Amino acid sequence: LNLFVLIEIPLVHDKEASSSDSLLNSTSGNSLSASRSNRVGAVKSKQASFTIPDEHSFVIGDIRNQSLAVLCEDKSGLNEDADICSGRLSIEGRVVKRADCRPPQTADYMRMKIKQIEKSSQPKRHVKQMEKAEVKFKPIAVHAEMLAREKQKKEGAKTVRADKDVVRQAIFHAFEKHQYYRLIDLQKLTSQPPGFVKEILTEIAVYNTMPPHKSMWELKPEYRSYRKDKKETE
Repeated sequence: LNLFVLIEIPLVHDKEASSSDSLLNSTSGNSLSASRSNRVGAVKSKQASFTIPDEHSFVIGDIRNQSLAVLCEDKSGLNEDADICSGRLSIEGRVVKRADCRPPQTADYMRMKIKQIEKSSQPKRHVKQMEKAEVKFKPIAVHAEMLAREKQKKEGAKTVRADKDVVRQAIFHAFEKHQYYRLIDLQKLTSQPPGFVKEILTEIAVYNTMPPHKSMWELKPEYRSYRKDKKETE
């Protein structure tokens, strides 16, 4: 079974099209013309002249330096695996001819191609000049985050170290309510500098580095009075 391939070749240059048409049309029996039965008149409006032409010529020639074949795939026995598996292949025929579909060499067709090229070359995005600049974000000298940070620095600078025994007793009183605390929480409860609170914690507490109470402080075993009370009640 011998088949042929149909290829559409757009007309780009007058000289190339005229030379190829004259060379191919000289062979009798290899040129065919197809036209629509319901053609409109030859005289068209300017807008309609940029449409696709009604007539095209088919130029049939031999395929050289190529070996082309048509394969058929049968997936009738695959059922559910038809989308993921390949079926049985069979050769239907060999391609020996090619048919070039050529548009007519007219001024209307050339104008249509020029219009298509101009339209495709136009940028999709355009720069628009604005008469008045739109300010979406008004400039602020001092943001709320900066104010909160400055306030925190001032409050920390005002804190004065109290007596060490008083702060230690306040920390013990806090641990009577909860077993684990963070450094920042104890600093807020005692209203003392974080460095001073950490210095006392290193003496009476243990810093947990493992979950589930990671990064939290816990009293040393010798200071855990609440556990002794629990054993006495038992």
